[in-house]
Amino acid sequence: MPWEKLLSSYLVRESASALAEEIKWLPGKTHRPLTKRLIESYKFGHKKNKEPGPSLIDSWENSLPPVINALVEGGLGQVEVFVEFRLPHNNTDVDVLLAGVHPGSHEPSYVLIELKQQREADTNSERSVAVDLGYDEWKLHPVRQVQKYCEYLMEYKAVLRGNPERVVGAVLMHNAHDADVQRLFDLPENIHGRLYTLDRLEAFRKMLRARLAAAPGGEAAEALLNSKEYELPKIVDAATSLRLRASEYFPLLDEQEMAHQEVHDAIRRIQKSGTKEVIIVRGGPGSGKSAIALELLRTLTLAGWDAVHASGAQALTTTLRTEYERDPKPREKGKRERAARRLFTYFIELAKLAPDSRDVVICDEAHRIRRDSNGQYTPHEKRINPLPQADEIIASARVPVFLLDDWQSLRPDEVGTAEYLVGRAKALGLHHTVINLGSMMFRAQGSAYFREWVLDLLSLDARTPKPWVPDGRMQIRMADSPEEMEEFLAARQLEGMRTRMVAGFCWPWSKPEGGVLVTDVIIGGWKRPWNVKPGIHVPDAPSANLWATDPRGAGQIGCVYTAQTFEFDWVGVIIGPDLVWDGHQLNVRRTETCDPKLRQKGIADLDVERCVRNAYHVLLTRGIMGMTLFATNKATQDALRGFVVSTINHPLPKPMRKIVKT
Repeated sequence: MPWEKLLSSYLVRESASALAEEIKWLPGKTHRPLTKRLIESYKFGHKKNKEPGPSLIDSWENSLPPVINALVEGGLGQVEVFVEFRLPHNNTDVDVLLAGVHPGSHEPSYVLIELKQQREADTNSERSVAVDLGYDEWKLHPVRQVQKYCEYLMEYKAVLRGNPERVVGAVLMHNAHDADVQRLFDLPENIHGRLYTLDRLEAFRKMLRARLAAAPGGEAAEALLNSKEYELPKIVDAATSLRLRASEYFPLLDEQEMAHQEVHDAIRRIQKSGTKEVIIVRGGPGSGKSAIALELLRTLTLAGWDAVHASGAQALTTTLRTEYERDPKPREKGKRERAARRLFTYFIELAKLAPDSRDVVICDEAHRIRRDSNGQYTPHEKRINPLPQADEIIASARVPVFLLDDWQSLRPDEVGTAEYLVGRAKALGLHHTVINLGSMMFRAQGSAYFREWVLDLLSLDARTPKPWVPDGRMQIRMADSPEEMEEFLAARQLEGMRTRMVAGFCWPWSKPEGGVLVTDVIIGGWKRPWNVKPGIHVPDAPSANLWATDPRGAGQIGCVYTAQTFEFDWVGVIIGPDLVWDGHQLNVRRTETCDPKLRQKGIADLDVERCVRNAYHVLLTRGIMGMTLFATNKATQDALRGFVVSTINHPLPKPMRKIVKT
């Protein structure tokens, strides 16, 4: 099997009988042969020369043998076993996936197993899906975890969609007795998630025999691997799903589900206590923050709670409103528009609400929260000693929820970080909860390594730039010119992909002349316009707020303010003269920025530095499948060639599976 395919799907795949030989101890060896093989696959496939952690190695060493032995002893040695099977479109791995034939229907049959080594575990009485498994922080209940994995596979794998009977889920705590994990059984179980302990090993074996026949599982394994995959839903379409009161639009996993349930639990808690709670969800680009926000809006609204979605990003809010307002019934246009404005609002509008007038305010893109809400039209008397904007937002709802990335604030007065918001909650004497989305990645083909590489490249958090090592997922290509980049993206567009070109804010942004966009972005003999300025109408061009989603936006260069939040199959990034290689790292040149917010007098160098680096952090992480790079500064372009060896002329790998529309 090609190495790239292995990278994207699993660490090891063998029949149970073959793996039975690899779990045998060999004299004088530190690990079982299977564990050693998994360590090597992980190191060179999953994490690029990073060793797996001790707990993961212990799981392979101690938790895999009970599963493999149960299969072999039950006559199921021909069942195919995947270890660390990767879910589509992200970097989440199922510990074990078994592929075989159902003994009754003779159809493909799959068993997902999460392995837990803990000897004891407990639940949190105030948090419905949080469990204490002996880590530093609460984790998602393992039964809910495997249930969500099953649901996710059924949603995105064509071979499973509409066939829920083909999949079951199990949690195996092979070291724990029932009495030591008794409260874990309180969570409702179903076919897609049941808990098995040391006292229930025979029940576990019976489940395997009921789901898998004593027959080769290779055909079922190939059917799953080669199945068409449905593409991830788009953020902009979530508003339509909400309007239609559809079922779950964004299947949430692991920490995403923890954050989602935490808000629902907080509402139940404040009903009893009458107090107020602040919830902060922190994650990097592509970690699913907006998916959580919009799924929260859907489920809270369906449950009868008064919830609103708020943002400081005009493009995001306008797009969501536009989608929600689409196709109204006769004489309902005004009603739909009013509902859209109420559901999707701005941070600054929340200051007008009475205290606790909403049950939940969901603050998406909360890194864009400003120091205060003062604006151009704020009366003079209110400009004196203004309240922090975060305090105004917190005051507006019984449960304010903030979803943010610490490295995506774009303007000097944007202060939204987890640390800042924790400080505001403490200052107000409020209980707060912080949930980290960790390494979750639903962009860049699930390449968390790519996201880390971008942070390294930009020297964020005192990191050091490192060469890009192709990981079989995200594709990065260097372009020799903007013309070459544009041609490459046009070819991807002809293949049915969504593409955009974006650039650092290093050229003026002119008003249209005679109803025509001015070609402000000039590199040599190549000239292109920025996207339309906010508040201006240009025939045959989308407004600034719809540039990312309207196909007509492909002919213009997007700035960070119109690209933030959105994603494209392929993105071309032009690094301007405001970020230049100095021999060791990329340094900011504030004199080269054309961002009017950064050119104002009195803006500190550190603020300009932060905003420029964060802007490129946003631009570089918009791609789902790939990114092309070009730098206008020769030293920067030469340095980037050292970090990214592949050029546009390198052939692209063939897709392993066909992605189809949802």
